[in-house]
Amino acid sequence: MPPVAVPESRPKPPRPWVPRASMASALVLGAALMTGVAAAPPADAAEIAVPAGGPGSVALTVHNGTAVVRERRPASLPAGESVLAFPDVPDGADATSVRLTVSGGDAGSLRVLERALSADVPSQQRLLELSVGQEIGLLIHDQGPDAPPRRATARVLSVAEDVVLEMDGAIRVGLPGELVLDSLPEGLRASPTLLATVATEAGGDETLDLTYLTSGLNWQADYALDLGDSLSGGDLRGWATVTNTSGRSFDDAHLTLAAGTVNTGGGGGARPEMAMRSDSLAMAAMPATPAPQAQGGLYFYPVERPVSLAHRQTKQVALVDAPGVTVTPRYVIPAPSPEVYANARTDEDEVNAARWLVLTNTEDAGLGRPLPAGTVRVWQAGPDGAPRFLGADQIGHTAVGAEATLRLGTDFDITAERRRLAFRRIGERVTESEHEIVVHNGKSDQPVTVTVQADLPGDRTLLSESHERTRESANRVAWTLEVPAEGETRLTYAIRTQF
Repeated sequence: MPPVAVPESRPKPPRPWVPRASMASALVLGAALMTGVAAAPPADAAEIAVPAGGPGSVALTVHNGTAVVRERRPASLPAGESVLAFPDVPDGADATSVRLTVSGGDAGSLRVLERALSADVPSQQRLLELSVGQEIGLLIHDQGPDAPPRRATARVLSVAEDVVLEMDGAIRVGLPGELVLDSLPEGLRASPTLLATVATEAGGDETLDLTYLTSGLNWQADYALDLGDSLSGGDLRGWATVTNTSGRSFDDAHLTLAAGTVNTGGGGGARPEMAMRSDSLAMAAMPATPAPQAQGGLYFYPVERPVSLAHRQTKQVALVDAPGVTVTPRYVIPAPSPEVYANARTDEDEVNAARWLVLTNTEDAGLGRPLPAGTVRVWQAGPDGAPRFLGADQIGHTAVGAEATLRLGTDFDITAERRRLAFRRIGERVTESEHEIVVHNGKSDQPVTVTVQADLPGDRTLLSESHERTRESANRVAWTLEVPAEGETRLTYAIRTQF
């Protein structure tokens, strides 16, 4: 973790109230993995509030669906046992993952005896539930439009289905006004709070390192590929789109992005829909991009500048800047339905060629760095210089030396007529068929190379062909055809099918 700013130690705050041990929403772990409910700390153990540090005191490592939060918080610790309360943690903080140490100190100087997450935070429903059998205040607006509301009291009888009150000698269903309480009920905290019962031999002012996993922080890569005059090269720029729905804001955090797949031991959270995309930023000058660091089968991208990320905010940081990238355009006629080889009633059709762009992740091609998974949007300037959108596709994590294929759509000018010339049933479960594919190129100034695909699993045998094939996989072959400008090229082949 980079050096972080540590605020000066504060004097010991007044002792706050202590949550009830039976609080339903607290998740408690004994340090010795006890079963059942962890024992409460000694009655005389002081609870010490350890507030969040200032800007620069947090480091975030964001994976896809989870994040590691490391905070430095100052605390004044007494000798013996005490309960440390760390307020303002994210809503999805995982108490089972907490690591608490003294920054730069002896690892054994602080012993963690118990850990808990107190997530019982105020809401109107929860305030009413904790007020059953007690009196509450109500602000009732019945004194006229210009008069202030009057304050009344009522006793809460039930909130099981509806709010049932005893008020002015009668039973009333529903809240007649705004709920008012003089203080929070016992057991509620203003924000999710991590609790740790600790023991120290000698007290004093310390800086504590608090590390934990949380949900609610996600990122994805968004790329923009700006092609030049031809389709064979352009500039690739990538931005990391980071979204914070954790319930907490972070000021000047040290941000590291992690690319790769990690198992967190539980169900992963769904990725929120990203409201901000990189396209509007693609043509702007790129700031410095982070250098990838390989570790444990993942790649980590430390962002140089501190990043402030508010709750419910989406922000982009520079990730990749690769000008002068070489790409390879491909035109592909997809394989026909397998029914054309076995069913005499199935007709073939006319299709447009698919438009592909192939990125080769090598230094010779202008890349040579790991590319995190994300969306690549392809643009090319029109006659007036304004960018025109040509299509987009998702890529997976692309290692150095690997290829990424962008399937952008179909080509208007390149078509293929697929015809079945003959069909014979030569046995109860054997057929033979002859096929012709005529590829047309409507471009007036450009010859094209077109790949024609066919699926040939083990039950199909190629009997003849007019062009030499290549095998793309165990079940697929392909023919490469050169088609002249405003011309056509014809492919024929015959297939025997057993079923």
